[in-house]
Amino acid sequence: MNSNIVEFIADPEECAFDQPCRYGRRVEGHAVYCHNDWWKGAPRKCRRTWYTGGKERDEDCPGYKPNPDYQMKKDEA
Repeated sequence: MNSNIVEFIADPEECAFDQPCRYGRRVEGHAVYCHNDWWKGAPRKCRRTWYTGGKERDEDCPGYKPNPDYQMKKDEA
């Protein structure tokens, strides 16, 4: 799994794989990083749901795979 310097220095409690896509790792207040190591065109940072406030959905990304542990927040329903 590729990691970014921000992920190394961030407090572990501020990082989580809690996005709709199983490859999205959130660094609170900073970004969601893509960890789809099998997708050659994967961006370093995800520019979907978290980044756009929902205007572009994770599900529309060509590298998207559903996160079985994702819990939708009430304000997203």
